[in-house]
Amino acid sequence: MGKIKSLGFQIHSALLEINLQDKEKRIEIYNREHKTEFLTVGKREFKKTGESINYIFSKRSAENITEKSKNFVKFLKENYNIKMVKEITPQMCIAFLDSKKGCSNKTISAYKNALEKISLSCARKFNINGFYTDTVRQHKVQETYKTNSSRIYTNEQIENIYNFESKRQAEIRCMCFLGCRVSELNIKAEDVNLTTHKIETTIKDGKIDTFSTVHIKGKGGKDSYRPILPQYRNFFAELIKDKQPQEKLFNLPTDTKKARLVMSNELRRITQALGIEQSGKNHQFRKYHSQVALNYYINVKGWSKEKAEKFVIQRHLSHSAERKDLKKIYLYS
Repeated sequence: MGKIKSLGFQIHSALLEINLQDKEKRIEIYNREHKTEFLTVGKREFKKTGESINYIFSKRSAENITEKSKNFVKFLKENYNIKMVKEITPQMCIAFLDSKKGCSNKTISAYKNALEKISLSCARKFNINGFYTDTVRQHKVQETYKTNSSRIYTNEQIENIYNFESKRQAEIRCMCFLGCRVSELNIKAEDVNLTTHKIETTIKDGKIDTFSTVHIKGKGGKDSYRPILPQYRNFFAELIKDKQPQEKLFNLPTDTKKARLVMSNELRRITQALGIEQSGKNHQFRKYHSQVALNYYINVKGWSKEKAEKFVIQRHLSHSAERKDLKKIYLYS
């Protein structure tokens, strides 16, 4: 009798069954199930038959669902003694969703979508009943924004951190000055545009502002152009000086998890040396940047508070300008 594969492996292999990014696989499955002989099949054909919900079609969706499936598996391991996907119940799904209490409705919906895909894929691969039932679909998770979002460091402490000479000082400064994540530090010299780049303001007031920008390949492969505040322009000018267009600005592991670990460990070393609370939470720099940017737009550019808030959330953080939860987490923590 073969060794039972881990719960994570079972779910991962099941998700591969419904991942139709590969053109040939998509055509083969559609023609087999519909007894057709199409030479080209896209998501549209599956949508016409009401089947698009049963599959994954894009790289971004695949990455998001995979990441959330890992979160789900971790929850199951910590709270339930199960080893097989057939043991997963709707009640476990509801408990998992309730553990996300404090997230926005948009985030909860994303977790529900992931659970539905996981359930559908497991039902298909292992010939079991799905665990994403109507009870799970209709379950309401109370939306109460997270209260544990306060920044660990003061502005003075963060400035001491990014002024501390270390082998990762440039990376830390980039996160503070641009508001980027560790995963977004894969910047090339050609991504930095120190000439004026026109950016429409979020509020439709008929005005278009110009900024120096950095092109970022962000979360889920999303492209964005992050504004460079005037006080940081010289930093980015020095960063790209004498570099070839395709040359990377930072020498970090290509694996995102390893890169985060490298930066977290460096932050712990720096905070220990400075004698302040030790933390490896790089997201503190993103919060710091958001608040510096907000202050700039209100007190230097003279924007209204509402316009400044929305612009920072949309252009500096690359989130929807309507995300009210992010105002508390990033702008006023």
